[in-house]
Parts: sequence; structure tokens; C-alpha cells
Amino acid sequence: MRIGQIWPSIDSKSRLDKALLRLGLIPGRCNICGSFTVFLIRNDMFREGVSCAACASVNRQRQMAAVLLSQVLGTRNRVPWLASINNIPESTVVWNAETTRALHKKLQLHLGANYISSEYLSPDLQSGDIIDNTLHVDIQATHFKDNSIDYILTSDVLEHVPFPLQAMKETYRILKPGGCHIFTVPFYKHRFSNETRAIVNAQGEVEHLHRPWYHEDPMSDDGVLVYTVFAPELLCQLEACGFDATLQILRSPVHGMLGENGLVIVAKKSHEPVFALDWIFGND
Repeated sequence: MRIGQIWPSIDSKSRLDKALLRLGLIPGRCNICGSFTVFLIRNDMFREGVSCAACASVNRQRQMAAVLLSQVLGTRNRVPWLASINNIPESTVVWNAETTRALHKKLQLHLGANYISSEYLSPDLQSGDIIDNTLHVDIQATHFKDNSIDYILTSDVLEHVPFPLQAMKETYRILKPGGCHIFTVPFYKHRFSNETRAIVNAQGEVEHLHRPWYHEDPMSDDGVLVYTVFAPELLCQLEACGFDATLQILRSPVHGMLGENGLVIVAKKSHEPVFALDWIFGND
């Protein structure tokens, strides 16, 4: 007897993905730099391993750019295939919690003074401090004014925050009504609840509940600790904060978005609180 597919499904590569991996490249259009280009496929870790030959953007960055463009252009889940960062109005205020790589460079060039980039540099600093021309911001307690930012971009940041719910409430506070927090995080598809791997106790000390995990950190050779691996429970937490939360799965070979795990979360600041089960049943 053959058992049917179980949800959540285990990631697998399509025949096209396997063929492209053997080929090592695919022509297409980059939605970050706007170039007709070739996407170089370096390895089977598509999330980071498919880069634009023109601007060096990777799969995950183009997925976030696609979601940003869909929100800015008002096209919901469809983006004109020729659209790029150049199509974002220059009056748009974007905060990106990153100061390196292709998406940052293009947003900085295009938006100018309306673009804010930052890093988390040290627990000894206050949000708003500037060290060696780099802005320090703690997403759990920013220095930004209420209702001041159109879009927040964080790429694999929330898993490194000891109090992620506090960070979600903070992003809701600083977003303009109708604005979005667009982000990626490590995401379990085989369970509903988040996995808390470490906590900060009442004494301010880190307690490990599981074997410590560290991710690469462009600002430190020591890496950065993973406190949480998220799951669909994250969407409920976002909606409890007042967001309209959706999980988008992005795949577009012509834009160099390969693989079956292109997950991007969109937390939109609604004018009214959203019923917590809308993400399950839909809200059309």
C-alpha cells in the first residue's frame, strides 16, 4: 500500500531544479539590479547558492525583493516580470537590518536618504548609536518614531533575538498603517509550534535548552546564537500583535528563484486587528 503525501511535506527538488543544478546556470532577469543576466548555481543549497552574475544577489534576497515589489506596486502575489528595485517610488521609507550585500547596495543607491540600514553591534549600545559609520539598532527596542516607516526588511534576524515577540510588537509600532515587515527566518514545516532553543533568564544569562546553534555573522567571526526556530505558530503571534500575517512561497526560475523552500513572511500593519484564523481559512 502506498501512503499519500503528508503535510507538511519534506522539501524535494523538482526535475527542473536537478537539471539546472547539473547545468550550473540559468539566464533570466534580476529583480534587484534590473539586469538581463545569468544566474550561477554554485551548489544545491539554492537559498544561498544561486547568484546573479551582475550584482551577486542570492536567491533569498531576490525572494524578499519580489515580495517588497508586490507590496509597493499593489500587485498582491504577482509582480511584473520586468520589475526591479528601480520601480519603487523614491519617497518610500525602508529600513533594512543589514548593511552589506546586493539588496542593501541597490536600495541605498535608489532610495538615498529614505533608506535606513543598520546592524546589531553590541548589547552595550543604544539603538541610534553610530559606530564607524554603522547605525546600531536593536529590533526589540528601536529609536524610530511611531508610524514612521513604510517597509521593514530583516533577512534571518528574528531567530537571533532573545525576545522575538517584543521585536514583533516593536515593528508594529514603527510601521505606518498599511506598511509591512517582510522577513525570512529558519522555518520548520514539520511541526506547528516554534522551537525555543535558548532563553535569557531573569539574571540576564543565556540558558541553552538544546545544543547551541550558531549562524555566520558578517559582523563577527564568532557567529550569532539561534534562540528560536520558527514554525506556523509565528503567524499566530504576528496576528496577536495586530498584523495581517501571511507566509509566501516564492519560486520563479526566470528570476533565479529556485528550490521548494522559498519562504518569506509578510506582516502587514492593518488598520484594524485581524482575526487570528484568517491565515488558515483565507480572508477574501
